Amino acid sequence: MQERRADDFRLVPYPTPRGNVAAYYPETNPLIPLDHVAAKSNTPVSKAVTIRLEKQGLSWAG
Repeated sequence: MQERRADDFRLVPYPTPRGNVAAYYPETNPLIPLDHVAAKSNTPVSKAVTIRLEKQGLSWAG
């Protein structure tokens, strides 16, 4: 499995079910493998992507 990354995101608490995340597109498109497509429509499948969150250095400009 190839590692894919989407950097420079701010995590915001939101009441999603445990083990789930929500994200905006197209910002997270880099996380979707190009060959991860639906069988009939051949469109990208983005509802079952395993992710890992990693803390990066702080870049707060407040």
